[in-house]
Amino acid sequence: MDAPNRTNAADVATLRLRLEDLDHRRIAALVRQKTSACPVRLKQLEGMRFELAEVERHLAQLESSLTHDSR
Repeated sequence: MDAPNRTNAADVATLRLRLEDLDHRRIAALVRQKTSACPVRLKQLEGMRFELAEVERHLAQLESSLTHDSR
């Protein structure tokens, strides 16, 4: 039964890295946009922040359930 948990843990770790990469890219784009101040693009980046926060919350729940399942 350990194998599925390891696979799930690896999947979660991969998702965590992708989420962090997206957040870094969003921040970099936000910094670039602040110099040109395109309101539409800034609004899109702000929306992306909320979406990433929701994904972060779901990922934390998944990580927590994996931790509890492996006990």
